[in-house]
Amino acid sequence: MPAARANALLDGLRGRLVVSCQAPPGDPLREPHHIAAIAASVTAGAPVAGVRVQGLDDIAAVRATVEVPVIGLWKDGDEGVYITPTPRHALQVADAGADLVAADATGRARPDGSELHELVRTVHRAGKLFMADISTVAEGVRAAALGADLVSTTLSGYTPYSPQQPGPDLPLVRQLASRVRVPVCAEGRLHTPEDARAALDAGAWTAIVGTAITAPAALANRFAAALG
Repeated sequence: MPAARANALLDGLRGRLVVSCQAPPGDPLREPHHIAAIAASVTAGAPVAGVRVQGLDDIAAVRATVEVPVIGLWKDGDEGVYITPTPRHALQVADAGADLVAADATGRARPDGSELHELVRTVHRAGKLFMADISTVAEGVRAAALGADLVSTTLSGYTPYSPQQPGPDLPLVRQLASRVRVPVCAEGRLHTPEDARAALDAGAWTAIVGTAITAPAALANRFAAALG
Protein backbone atom coordinates (compact mmCIF):
# COMPACT_ATOMS: atom_id res chain seq x y z
CA MET A 1 0.00 0.00 0.00
CA PRO A 2 1.41 3.44 -0.89
CA ALA A 3 2.61 5.33 2.16
CA ALA A 4 0.23 8.25 1.61
CA ARG A 5 -2.80 5.96 1.48
CA ALA A 6 -1.63 3.98 4.51
CA ASN A 7 -1.13 7.15 6.52
CA ALA A 8 -4.54 8.46 5.52
CA LEU A 9 -6.17 5.18 6.51
CA LEU A 10 -4.49 5.15 9.92
CA ASP A 11 -5.21 8.84 10.51
CA GLY A 12 -8.88 8.13 9.84
CA LEU A 13 -8.95 5.65 12.71
CA ARG A 14 -7.25 7.87 15.25
CA GLY A 15 -9.31 8.68 18.32
CA ARG A 16 -12.40 7.02 16.90
CA LEU A 17 -14.53 3.91 17.23
CA VAL A 18 -14.21 0.69 15.24
CA VAL A 19 -17.09 -1.76 15.54
CA SER A 20 -16.55 -5.51 15.36
CA CYS A 21 -19.41 -7.02 13.34
CA GLN A 22 -19.38 -10.75 14.01
CA ALA A 23 -21.74 -13.49 15.16
CA PRO A 24 -20.83 -16.71 16.98
CA PRO A 25 -21.46 -20.18 15.49
CA GLY A 26 -25.13 -21.11 15.61
CA ASP A 27 -26.34 -17.53 15.96
CA PRO A 28 -29.20 -16.63 13.57
CA LEU A 29 -27.21 -13.55 12.51
CA ARG A 30 -24.29 -15.64 11.25
CA GLU A 31 -24.98 -15.05 7.56
CA PRO A 32 -23.06 -12.65 5.31
CA HIS A 33 -26.11 -10.55 4.46
CA HIS A 34 -26.94 -10.15 8.16
CA ILE A 35 -23.38 -9.10 9.01
CA ALA A 36 -23.38 -6.65 6.11
CA ALA A 37 -26.65 -5.19 7.39
CA ILE A 38 -25.19 -4.80 10.88
CA ALA A 39 -22.14 -3.05 9.43
CA ALA A 40 -24.36 -0.75 7.39
CA SER A 41 -26.45 0.04 10.45
CA VAL A 42 -23.60 0.95 12.77
CA THR A 43 -21.80 3.03 10.16
CA ALA A 44 -24.95 4.88 9.11
CA GLY A 45 -26.03 5.72 12.63
CA ALA A 46 -22.75 6.96 14.10
CA PRO A 47 -19.37 8.39 13.04
CA VAL A 48 -17.75 4.95 13.09
CA ALA A 49 -14.23 4.85 11.64
CA GLY A 50 -14.18 1.21 10.52
CA VAL A 51 -15.49 -2.30 11.03
CA ARG A 52 -13.82 -5.57 11.97
CA VAL A 53 -15.25 -8.62 10.21
CA GLN A 54 -14.59 -12.37 10.35
CA GLY A 55 -14.83 -14.79 7.45
CA LEU A 56 -14.23 -14.46 3.74
CA ASP A 57 -17.88 -14.29 2.67
CA ASP A 58 -18.70 -11.79 5.41
CA ILE A 59 -15.72 -9.60 4.47
CA ALA A 60 -16.77 -9.56 0.83
CA ALA A 61 -20.40 -8.76 1.72
CA VAL A 62 -19.42 -5.96 4.09
CA ARG A 63 -16.88 -4.51 1.64
CA ALA A 64 -19.64 -4.27 -0.98
CA THR A 65 -21.96 -2.54 1.50
CA VAL A 66 -19.97 0.06 3.46
CA GLU A 67 -17.38 2.67 2.58
CA VAL A 68 -15.39 2.67 5.83
CA PRO A 69 -12.18 0.62 6.16
CA VAL A 70 -12.67 -3.09 6.76
CA ILE A 71 -10.41 -4.98 9.16
CA GLY A 72 -10.67 -8.58 8.04
CA LEU A 73 -9.76 -11.84 9.71
CA TRP A 74 -10.46 -15.54 9.31
CA LYS A 75 -11.13 -17.72 12.35
CA ASP A 76 -10.16 -21.25 11.38
CA GLY A 77 -10.90 -23.48 14.38
CA ASP A 78 -11.34 -22.45 17.99
CA GLU A 79 -8.16 -23.47 19.80
CA GLY A 80 -4.57 -22.28 19.77
CA VAL A 81 -3.64 -19.97 16.91
CA TYR A 82 -6.80 -19.72 14.82
CA ILE A 83 -7.21 -16.04 13.92
CA THR A 84 -5.82 -15.80 10.38
CA PRO A 85 -3.24 -18.40 11.38
CA THR A 86 -1.18 -18.78 8.18
CA PRO A 87 -0.02 -16.77 5.16
CA ARG A 88 -2.59 -18.64 3.06
CA HIS A 89 -5.38 -17.38 5.29
CA ALA A 90 -3.96 -13.86 5.29
CA LEU A 91 -3.79 -13.69 1.50
CA GLN A 92 -7.39 -14.84 1.13
CA VAL A 93 -8.56 -12.29 3.68
CA ALA A 94 -6.78 -9.59 1.69
CA ASP A 95 -8.28 -10.84 -1.56
CA ALA A 96 -11.78 -10.84 -0.02
CA GLY A 97 -11.61 -7.06 0.29
CA ALA A 98 -10.11 -6.25 3.67
CA ASP A 99 -8.13 -3.03 3.90
CA LEU A 100 -6.34 -4.30 6.99
CA VAL A 101 -5.67 -7.95 7.80
CA ALA A 102 -5.79 -8.95 11.47
CA ALA A 103 -3.95 -12.07 12.61
CA ASP A 104 -2.82 -13.81 15.78
CA ALA A 105 0.63 -12.39 16.51
CA THR A 106 1.27 -14.21 19.78
CA GLY A 107 4.36 -16.31 20.29
CA ARG A 108 2.47 -19.58 19.93
CA ALA A 109 3.18 -22.10 17.18
CA ARG A 110 1.17 -21.79 13.98
CA PRO A 111 -0.57 -24.82 12.47
CA ASP A 112 1.59 -24.79 9.34
CA GLY A 113 4.86 -23.96 11.09
CA SER A 114 5.06 -20.49 9.51
CA GLU A 115 6.49 -17.46 11.29
CA LEU A 116 4.92 -14.09 12.00
CA HIS A 117 7.20 -12.23 9.63
CA GLU A 118 5.85 -14.37 6.78
CA LEU A 119 2.29 -13.25 7.49
CA VAL A 120 3.37 -9.61 7.64
CA ARG A 121 5.24 -9.92 4.35
CA THR A 122 2.29 -11.67 2.67
CA VAL A 123 -0.13 -8.94 3.73
CA HIS A 124 2.17 -6.13 2.64
CA ARG A 125 2.78 -7.76 -0.74
CA ALA A 126 -0.99 -7.87 -1.18
CA GLY A 127 -1.08 -4.10 -0.66
CA LYS A 128 -2.81 -4.20 2.72
CA LEU A 129 -1.96 -3.20 6.29
CA PHE A 130 -1.24 -5.77 8.98
CA MET A 131 -2.92 -5.67 12.40
CA ALA A 132 -1.20 -7.82 15.03
CA ASP A 133 -3.55 -9.34 17.61
CA ILE A 134 -1.44 -9.80 20.74
CA SER A 135 -1.83 -10.60 24.45
CA THR A 136 1.31 -9.18 26.10
CA VAL A 137 3.69 -6.26 25.85
CA ALA A 138 6.50 -8.48 24.58
CA GLU A 139 4.29 -9.82 21.78
CA GLY A 140 3.28 -6.30 20.76
CA VAL A 141 6.86 -5.04 20.74
CA ARG A 142 7.96 -8.03 18.66
CA ALA A 143 5.11 -7.62 16.17
CA ALA A 144 5.91 -3.94 15.68
CA ALA A 145 9.58 -4.78 15.15
CA LEU A 146 8.58 -7.31 12.48
CA GLY A 147 6.65 -4.73 10.53
CA ALA A 148 3.09 -4.79 11.89
CA ASP A 149 1.27 -1.56 11.06
CA LEU A 150 -0.90 -1.71 14.20
CA VAL A 151 -0.96 -3.81 17.34
CA SER A 152 -4.21 -4.73 19.06
CA THR A 153 -4.83 -6.03 22.57
CA THR A 154 -7.43 -8.48 21.19
CA LEU A 155 -5.95 -11.60 22.76
CA SER A 156 -5.22 -10.36 26.28
CA GLY A 157 -7.09 -12.77 28.52
CA TYR A 158 -7.35 -15.37 25.78
CA THR A 159 -3.88 -16.83 26.18
CA PRO A 160 -3.09 -18.76 29.37
CA TYR A 161 -0.18 -16.47 30.24
CA SER A 162 -2.00 -13.13 29.92
CA PRO A 163 -4.15 -11.47 32.64
CA GLN A 164 -7.56 -13.07 33.10
CA GLN A 165 -9.88 -10.23 34.02
CA PRO A 166 -13.46 -9.12 33.36
CA GLY A 167 -12.62 -5.70 31.95
CA PRO A 168 -10.28 -4.26 29.33
CA ASP A 169 -6.53 -4.61 29.78
CA LEU A 170 -5.79 -0.91 30.11
CA PRO A 171 -2.32 -1.47 31.61
CA LEU A 172 -1.38 -3.35 28.43
CA VAL A 173 -2.67 -0.48 26.30
CA ARG A 174 -0.71 2.00 28.36
CA GLN A 175 2.54 0.04 28.27
CA LEU A 176 2.34 -0.65 24.56
CA ALA A 177 1.62 2.99 23.77
CA SER A 178 4.87 3.92 25.50
CA ARG A 179 6.91 1.15 23.86
CA VAL A 180 5.94 1.00 20.19
CA ARG A 181 5.73 3.63 17.48
CA VAL A 182 2.83 2.05 15.61
CA PRO A 183 -0.80 2.65 16.60
CA VAL A 184 -2.12 0.61 19.52
CA CYS A 185 -5.71 -0.60 19.26
CA ALA A 186 -7.70 -1.44 22.38
CA GLU A 187 -9.91 -4.46 21.88
CA GLY A 188 -11.42 -6.96 24.28
CA ARG A 189 -14.05 -6.57 27.00
CA LEU A 190 -14.82 -2.92 26.31
CA HIS A 191 -18.27 -3.16 27.85
CA THR A 192 -19.30 0.51 28.06
CA PRO A 193 -18.65 3.87 26.40
CA GLU A 194 -16.66 4.74 29.49
CA ASP A 195 -14.37 1.74 28.88
CA ALA A 196 -13.75 2.93 25.33
CA ARG A 197 -12.98 6.44 26.54
CA ALA A 198 -10.61 5.07 29.18
CA ALA A 199 -8.79 3.09 26.49
CA LEU A 200 -8.15 6.23 24.46
CA ASP A 201 -7.04 8.05 27.59
CA ALA A 202 -4.58 5.20 28.23
CA GLY A 203 -2.98 5.80 24.84
CA ALA A 204 -5.00 3.71 22.41
CA TRP A 205 -5.15 4.94 18.83
CA THR A 206 -8.64 3.51 18.43
CA ALA A 207 -11.14 1.47 20.42
CA ILE A 208 -12.60 -1.67 18.86
CA VAL A 209 -15.95 -2.70 20.35
CA GLY A 210 -17.96 -5.77 19.38
CA THR A 211 -20.20 -7.60 21.83
CA ALA A 212 -21.40 -4.47 23.61
CA ILE A 213 -22.77 -3.14 20.31
CA THR A 214 -23.43 -5.96 17.85
CA ALA A 215 -24.35 -9.06 19.88
CA PRO A 216 -28.10 -9.03 20.66
CA ALA A 217 -28.06 -12.43 22.37
CA ALA A 218 -25.27 -11.43 24.75
CA LEU A 219 -26.95 -8.13 25.52
CA ALA A 220 -30.30 -9.79 26.16
CA ASN A 221 -28.65 -12.28 28.52
CA ARG A 222 -27.09 -9.43 30.52
CA PHE A 223 -30.47 -7.78 30.99
CA ALA A 224 -32.17 -11.07 31.81
CA ALA A 225 -29.52 -11.88 34.40
CA ALA A 226 -29.91 -8.46 36.00
CA LEU A 227 -33.64 -9.06 36.34
CA GLY A 228 -33.06 -12.41 37.99
